[in-house]
Formats: sequence, C-alpha cells, structure tokens
Amino acid sequence: MGNNTEHKYITRTIFSFIFILLLTACESEAPVQIEIQEKFPASYVFVNGNVITVNNDFDVVEAFAINDNKFVAVGSTEEVLNKVSNDVIVIDLEGQTVVPGFNDNHIHLGPGRRLQEWQGALIPAVPEWTQGVTNMEELRHSFAGKVEVTPGEEWIKGGLTRMDWPNNKVPTRWDLDEMSPDNPVILTRGPHTYLLNSRALELANINRDTPDPEGGWIFRDENGEPTGRILEAAKRLVDKVAPDDEIEISYEQGIRDMRALLNDLISLGITSVNISGIRPQGIAQVQELYDRYGEALPRATMQVRLQPGHDNYDDVELGIQKEIEAIEAIGFHTGFGDERLKLGAVKMSIDGGLSAPVFWSLEEYKDRPGFYGAIRIPAEVFYPVAKRVHELGWQLGIHTMGDGAVKMVAEQISQILREQPRDDHRHFMHHVAVKPPDETITLMAKNNIMVASQPAFTVGLGAYAKEALTPDRERTQNPTRSLQESGITVSHGSDTAPYSPFLTIWTAVTRKGFDGNVYGPEEAVSVKEAIRLHTVAPAYFNFDEKIKGSIQTGMLADFVILSDNILDVQADEIRNLKAIKVFIDGKEILLN
Repeated sequence: MGNNTEHKYITRTIFSFIFILLLTACESEAPVQIEIQEKFPASYVFVNGNVITVNNDFDVVEAFAINDNKFVAVGSTEEVLNKVSNDVIVIDLEGQTVVPGFNDNHIHLGPGRRLQEWQGALIPAVPEWTQGVTNMEELRHSFAGKVEVTPGEEWIKGGLTRMDWPNNKVPTRWDLDEMSPDNPVILTRGPHTYLLNSRALELANINRDTPDPEGGWIFRDENGEPTGRILEAAKRLVDKVAPDDEIEISYEQGIRDMRALLNDLISLGITSVNISGIRPQGIAQVQELYDRYGEALPRATMQVRLQPGHDNYDDVELGIQKEIEAIEAIGFHTGFGDERLKLGAVKMSIDGGLSAPVFWSLEEYKDRPGFYGAIRIPAEVFYPVAKRVHELGWQLGIHTMGDGAVKMVAEQISQILREQPRDDHRHFMHHVAVKPPDETITLMAKNNIMVASQPAFTVGLGAYAKEALTPDRERTQNPTRSLQESGITVSHGSDTAPYSPFLTIWTAVTRKGFDGNVYGPEEAVSVKEAIRLHTVAPAYFNFDEKIKGSIQTGMLADFVILSDNILDVQADEIRNLKAIKVFIDGKEILLN
C-alpha cells in the first residue's frame, strides 16, 4: 500500500463479536449451537465504499477483501468482515466510488513516443518546439526561433497535433517556405500525414510529374502542383532522404520512454492495455521493460504488427514472403506470456486513417469525386499472410478504419474460417469508424468477428470525418449500439485520440463530437454498458475475462478509486472525472 493514502487504517479483532454471541447463548432458555465459519486469509479489506463490481448483474456493493493479488471476498461491509481472518488491515473508503481498472483496447508504445495534455486527456506529444502551437501566427513565431539555431541545409522536423490542426488549417508548402526558405522542413500531423516545404519536396523528388504511389497520395492544387501535404505510402518517398530519428534513440532511452508513457496511462486509471502493435524486432525490448519494471506498469497484451503492403514494400510479393517469415520466426503465438505481459493478436493495417483522411471508403469522399482513400494492404496481400497467421494459432486484430476495409477483411477472414475452422478464434477488427453495409455486419456476426472501437474519435478526429463523410454516414461513425444489436461483440478504447477512459465513456454515452454536436444518438450506450465496454470487454478480446475486468472473488485485484460517483453525475460531467488512486495486484501505484 502507498504511504500517502488518506484513508483510515484500522486493525480489527473478531473476539468481541464471538464473546457477544456466547453471552447471548448462555442467557437463552434453550442451548444455541454456534457455527464458527472458517475465515479467509486476507491482507486488506476495503469497507464502506460505493463499489461498482461490473459483474454479470452489475452489482454495487460496499466492500471487498484482497489476499495476495486477488479479490477473495466481495459484498456488504458486514459480510466481508465476517469472512476474513482477524489479522487484516481495514481501509475505510468513506463512501468513495471504486471501479475495476480500465482496460484500453488500443494504445501505442515505442521508443520516442511521449504524451502531452489535451483538454484533460492525453495525446501523442509533438516535438517540444511546436508543442502548444495551435495557429499560424504561433507557428511562424516557433519557426523563427528554430531556423535561427539550425544550419541552412539541415532538416527541420516538427509536428502538429491532429486535434488543433484539421486539414482546413494546415500550412501549405508556400506557408512553410516563408517560415523556412532554406532548410528542408517536414512536419508530422498524426501517423498518416507529412507536411513539407518546397526544399523537402525537391530533395524527395516530388513534383507535378511524380505519380501517386500505390497506397499513398500527393495532394496538389488546381494547377497540379504538390501542396506539401502527402499521405500514407507517399511518405516513404520522403523517408528515403530525410534523416532517421530512430537511430538517435538509445536502447536505454527507449526503455525510459516506454516506461514514462505507461506511467502516464496509469494516472488515467488504466491498469491494462492492448499494445497495437509491436514489430517482431521490438518484442525483446518490451520484454526487457517488463522484466525490469512490470510490477508497477499496466498489464499488457502485445500485438505483433506485420506490414506486407504498400506502406512498407515496393514489391508486395516480397512483402508477403518476408512478413510470413517474420511471424514464423517468433516460434510462439497468441497467449504466450503471463498475467503481466503476453502476446496478443497479429495486427495489419489495411487502409489509411481517419485523420488524413484516407480511410478506404466504399463511397466517394464528400466533395472529392473519384477519391476512395488508401488501400495499404489489398485482399491478395492480406489473405495469404492472414491465413498463415491463423494456421500458426494466432489471433487476428486488423486495422480497418473505412467500410471498404471492413468489408474486405470480413470476407477474407470468413473464407479462412471456412477453409480452416477454429473454435473461439476471437479475431477482431480495430476501429470500424465508418459503419459497413448490413450484409457485412451480418457476415461478421455469423463468423464471430469482433470490433475494438474507439468512440472518442468523434471528439479528437471528428473534423476529418465531417470533411469526408455525408451527414448520414457521419452520424453512424464509430457505431456501437447497432453492432451489438446485430450480434457483434464490441470493446472500447482510445488509440491516442485522445487517451482517457472518462472521455471515451462520456463520448459513448452522449455521442458528442468535436464541435459539441450530437452524432447518431441511436448509437449511444448507457453509462453501465460504457463502463463494461472499457473493463470486461477488452479483457474478453485478450482471453482474460476469467482473471480481470471486474471486482469478483478470484479476479486480479486491479481497481480505481474515482473522484466522484460515475453512476450519479450528469452525463456531461463524466469526462471531468479523475482517477485519484490506482491499484494493480492490490498494490497502490503512486501517481505522479
């Protein structure tokens, strides 16, 4: 237990209770037989709380007991005290609300990744010199300082937050030329977009005659000139000439970066994460991280990322061969590991992102005739890799942002399951941000293909959906209710856009977006259901529903004390809740 707890610690004895029973028995006319129940050993008992168990009946109780790292008794204060031995520390919750630890179904981890605050939540940090820059005037000021200390031919690399810089605000090459006429400039805007000045375009050999590569786009003005915004596979043209920052991050610094990011997530009440995903060569470093510090980190399921498509290979046939060889070389499959760190699903990213936007759409983008988004991994590349992954005993957890990607993956996984049936495969898709056709939903339900959704996209990335989708499609973005009613199992998480279980739950309940408007209230769920989707449901996706996700006897003692009662506050106040204490294995993790 942490030394800074504000709770009242007391040690209790049961002898006085037994004495009263014996005295009562002696005074009665007839002899009374007293049955002394065997007591459970326990280390701590938490009493007088508002404990939301998230069991099947969603019971709300007062107390629970912990022994070693598991819950050993759950119920009323009197019931739990009567079940445990007398040598126990009792902690008075004084009415505070307790929930199971939150489980985020989609986080990103790796050397160099850091987080920064955004409206009470956390988002990927951009380089320090552009942090907090939200408009063009601020960007010019930051560039003035950066150019002054950067030699003329050296690359200037920075970043803009997706939330503050939608497409109608991003600088063009000509804007960047004014800010940096000599240095080549590359600004990231999320994982799918580069913003370049003219010097960077020149070094990357991108001009009006450069064709769009497979799976990527070079944005152009009405005269055919590149505007400086390039997406997806087109980024590889720049990566070939720009300096690689990864080589500047030492192995030990990478460990420190990942530890810091996971500690930040704990501060939000997140006690379990699905890391989506780690390249095969990065697995050992994550294992080293958990070997050193795992007891104070969220439990992690580590997806392995394969990239056989256009975003990684010029020759996708070579991509198929190399990526299959990489997964075969691991020698293990989904489930290998322990309660702290284990292997999860294999991830492949079929299409582009919502934040460019370049997701694979079945319909033309609004106001962009003939544009359907990016296909990073087409069916003929996905199928052989996914089939081999399935054969090896792995689970599949596939990035499908647009309805085109969802349709293709549903069809290909269904074919694989027909050819090689496997009980309880728990294959799933990440995102499904654009609701697919009814026949695709039916196919997914028939084959038990699940959806790991991120409802807060409507807040963090909603401006991009508005740009690309018609109003009818926009209102059903990030669907939950309709998928569940069709028989599809759904879980919730964040995918950095942004991190916060409370923001995710608030969005799932209210369906409010980036502009304060409500999008598709028919897709909303209740507060209780939203809590379940962020605790028990992600555990099920990782085959862990029998050990975590709820406060029940035998479950791992991961729980969070909240700043207020999430079941009683107004819906709009949910996003402002805080995790004031976080426990993993029954031990308090001290928050920064």
